[in-house]
Amino acid sequence: MIFSNMDIPMQIESKPASPASGVKHPKFKGALLILPLVWLWFHLIHNLWFQWTTDPQYSYGLVVPLLTAGLLIRRWHRFSGFHLQNGELSQSRLLIAFIASLVLVYLPVRLLEEAVPEWRPIGWVLAVETIGLTLYAIYVFKGWHGLVRFAFPFCFFFTAVPWPTLFEQPIIQHLSRINAAIVVNVMSILGVPAIQHGNVIEISTGMVGINDACSGIRSLQSSLMISLFLGEFYFLKWPRRLFLILAGFVLAMFFNACRTSLLTFLAAKKGIGAIAHYHDEAGITILFACTATLWGVSYLISVLRNRASVAPNTAPASAELGSSERRQQLLSFFAAGLTVWILLVEGGVHLWYSIRESHISPGPKWSLVLPTNDSTFKPLPVTPEEETLLRFDDERQGQWQEPDGTVWQAFYFDWLPGRVAGYLAKRHTPDICLSAEGLTMTSGPVLTMMNIHDIELPMRCYVFTGPDGPLQVFQCHWQPGADKEAYADESSRYNLIRGVWTGRGDKGQKVIEIVITGYHDSQAAREALAQELQKLIKVEKKQA
Repeated sequence: MIFSNMDIPMQIESKPASPASGVKHPKFKGALLILPLVWLWFHLIHNLWFQWTTDPQYSYGLVVPLLTAGLLIRRWHRFSGFHLQNGELSQSRLLIAFIASLVLVYLPVRLLEEAVPEWRPIGWVLAVETIGLTLYAIYVFKGWHGLVRFAFPFCFFFTAVPWPTLFEQPIIQHLSRINAAIVVNVMSILGVPAIQHGNVIEISTGMVGINDACSGIRSLQSSLMISLFLGEFYFLKWPRRLFLILAGFVLAMFFNACRTSLLTFLAAKKGIGAIAHYHDEAGITILFACTATLWGVSYLISVLRNRASVAPNTAPASAELGSSERRQQLLSFFAAGLTVWILLVEGGVHLWYSIRESHISPGPKWSLVLPTNDSTFKPLPVTPEEETLLRFDDERQGQWQEPDGTVWQAFYFDWLPGRVAGYLAKRHTPDICLSAEGLTMTSGPVLTMMNIHDIELPMRCYVFTGPDGPLQVFQCHWQPGADKEAYADESSRYNLIRGVWTGRGDKGQKVIEIVITGYHDSQAAREALAQELQKLIKVEKKQA
């Protein structure tokens, strides 16, 4: 019927299979294209899953894939009746170079990911690769109009990718201090004496830590995610979406200050222990209140907006045979090439680490044994938040006093072999945690290698200034089979790349942190620590 009014019977007869192939061929190519893209999306979510499930700051990321799928379905229903004009496919050199770079960079990213999966820039590069290649496939399949229609739901997924620490930590500290300052002013209005020490608030019954001071970033990230989702859900114009984002941030800060003020007030009246009883309930209530208020604001904006209907693109789909064949050929080449490349990369990465790790020796088994028989020893309990956050397999914490009057605090955490071990072990460092408690770091970290019972311990030394004077802080992050060079500069980007050569950090991890009060000389503190570790470190004897 397509050619009933066209006097070109010879063209139909010369290519009898074209109509049939025009129907079936794109579906086959589309199915082939889905396979590598599904793998990329699965791998991206798998990479981020550890941080979503182990870091409360980004736990909201668990729902982002579902929200992304919902926005895609909503877009599909809204524009399903519109005819998109494919037109000619523009393949500029810049676009080709960009897509080629996204494909090729998958190899170094996978090598780095296996060595240091906790390094957050890897998640961002994987997200850019996956979303970029997906959008390119849509562009090839549906043209520029299709790309414009469906780009936002895919880009919405970026809200679930954790921010790099370089940007996250300054924002956390700044927002947390603002939150603490607001709470102190609120307590003053309520007649409750309160003093701010960094992210900690001192009241008559004790110290209240804004450990959901991390909620500064959580509130900012989750409010950004909810604002973008609601703006897309109601199909708001961009100025209104920007206003909704600003409103979400203000509401998040307001409700977060309300929550912290409530917990601080309860702690002042009922004691610090009251925080544990009301912590979760207050958090859930405030979360629902913030979300409901933001939803109401977005609904009000959608009602008051100008209801200008979206003009459908009624232009018929292009029937240019040459353009259609070109798209099919490009889709076929793109899908097949991407599939082969992914298989080669995954196989090559597995082979590389199998070879590199074949020579690793785990070394002796050891642990830290605290002086529980000392009359001054006091065990330090682990809070449920710490246990949930770190997910260690073994821990020991305690405090005691030496005969010279110095006070020692020791923290020992052990993770059994597993892919997530390295990420959990490196999650917290003294410069982050102690600074959040209002202490000022005056020096460090300085690396000192200590040989204890033939075990090389990479001890990093810090000095903090607190109300009781200087604190000598030592932290050791140890992993089996690592040599001295591996600890040369753990914070440097070079050492992250070096992990590709030395092997993955999934053979188990140990963390020791010791805080000494009473030493003004760092060198004397290091010498005392070396002597103390000779007594605290216990090596398991090999069975004959």
